Amino acid sequence: MPTDVRTYRFGEFSLNPGQRLLSRDGIEIVLRPKAFDTLLCLVQRAGQVVPKDDLLDVVWSETSVSEAVLTHCIAEVRQALSDDVRDPRFVRTLSRHGYKFIALVQHEEGAAASAGAGSTPTGTEGSGAPASAIVVLPFSNLSADPDTEYFCDGLSEELINALTKVGGLQVVAHSSSFSFKGRDIDAREIGRQLHVGTILEGSVRKAGDRVRISAQLIDAVRGYHLWSEQYDRRLEDIFAIQDEITRSILASLDVDAIRGGGPPLVRARTENMGAYELYLRGRAFWHQRWAGCLQKAMDCFGQAIAADPGFAPAYTGLADSLSTLGIWGFSPGRQVFPKAIALAETARSLDDGLAEAHASRALIRLFWDWDWAGAEQGFLRALSLNPGCALIHLWYGHYLSIVGRMDEAVSAVTRAQALDPLSPLCSANVGWTYSLARRVGRAIDVLRGVVAREPKNGIALFYLGYALIDAGRHAEAVDVLQKAREATDGMPWSVEGIGLALGRAGKHEQARALLAETVAREAASHVPASGLAIVHLGLGHTEAVLDCLERAVEERDVLLPWLKFMPAFDRLHGHPRFDAILARLGLAA
Repeated sequence: MPTDVRTYRFGEFSLNPGQRLLSRDGIEIVLRPKAFDTLLCLVQRAGQVVPKDDLLDVVWSETSVSEAVLTHCIAEVRQALSDDVRDPRFVRTLSRHGYKFIALVQHEEGAAASAGAGSTPTGTEGSGAPASAIVVLPFSNLSADPDTEYFCDGLSEELINALTKVGGLQVVAHSSSFSFKGRDIDAREIGRQLHVGTILEGSVRKAGDRVRISAQLIDAVRGYHLWSEQYDRRLEDIFAIQDEITRSILASLDVDAIRGGGPPLVRARTENMGAYELYLRGRAFWHQRWAGCLQKAMDCFGQAIAADPGFAPAYTGLADSLSTLGIWGFSPGRQVFPKAIALAETARSLDDGLAEAHASRALIRLFWDWDWAGAEQGFLRALSLNPGCALIHLWYGHYLSIVGRMDEAVSAVTRAQALDPLSPLCSANVGWTYSLARRVGRAIDVLRGVVAREPKNGIALFYLGYALIDAGRHAEAVDVLQKAREATDGMPWSVEGIGLALGRAGKHEQARALLAETVAREAASHVPASGLAIVHLGLGHTEAVLDCLERAVEERDVLLPWLKFMPAFDRLHGHPRFDAILARLGLAA
């Protein structure tokens, strides 16, 4: 498409074609190139019907594609704009005709050409992202032993964590960074996809107690090297190497954080290299937890603690693993949360400056202790220590939605998504938060976009199923929740959600059959009481629902913090027993 030197503004959004930048209230939003071009074409013709053939000719002038590709791009545009296909603010579909951009658009002539002039380091002109927006790619494993892969991944993640603590940087989080692992993609294309101005890449060769690390800082616009270095040291120097790499990055980007020296940016939290390597291996498994690797992660964290009882990060890793089992209903809370509390408290006592320790404890306060004030205090403390951590922003967003601060909740989870734009977990939780905020149409659009990119994303399917129930689209919900059940290996509440959808669709016989199945599973394994409540809810068994929820309170069921704002339970508000349950949770109106 020809270069457009105007900047377009509509609602809370700004579209800069020259810099290929879409932003919302100053926060960058990632769009793939063709989706960006599709949005630009519609914005340039705001108020006009743009036929599908015109869009195909403009955006895909160099090739021939089907309408399905255009439809997918429109869905991605809607997700980026949080637009509701049934009640749109921006893009309206006109059946058999095309699309129309319906928002008021203002533009500034020449803004693209002058934006950022003199304010970004060399090499970022026209990029749409400053050099201080950076991604650390997974370091390549050049060791003879392929099992050393976890060490390379861990080193990359440790550098990400070090940089996220530095003010003035926007650091792409783990999920998005690691989506490029093993892929031969030009640095400039990575920069465009992630809207970053700078890329760190490197390699590791590890043999015995020696390690050779090569690192390169690359301009993501022009593709040339800004800085490179090779470190040939003993393994015990790994923390010093990380600190040197971090400082070299900040020096190259002219970031104030390193001026005047100061304490190390990367601290050695253990002198036991065996414990450290076990921890790195555990983190590698942790990131694959949805693929069945959670127990392996827990084993590694436990061994790291045994090797060095003073190594605080290993305690937080094990605490988060146990919390995950409880939060997603795979284990009874009473079996995992008391252990997780002890681990998180130990981590805090060992290292009060460890953001992860405060975040781990705050998460437990949220879903087990129901200590809302304590949870917020913990998350804010964690964010003060690590302001660029996507996961902490996401968890803080959960707190905000649970206590009903919905605008702040949406802001927090979209901030997490901005930091980890390719993360299926962050994107899925943006959709969930919209559901809780009663913006169900937007939730469905967001979640459909996630599922279109990740068809087996069980969490997104789970949230989408409930959003479809909230929208009264019960047949679709049954299909989606069945897929969620398969993708998550029968995660609690996905199965029971099918019963809710069947009951509300009037298919009571099938719903009763699923209720019987759930009761049978409860006798044989763990089924949260809230799960039974959900099936009864679909059948209209109000007193049975309340019986289950009262039992859930006694069991400290982890679904209950969501209870007040889950649309599925709206019809119970005002019932004395339901209001009493909310009061016991500390969530009464």
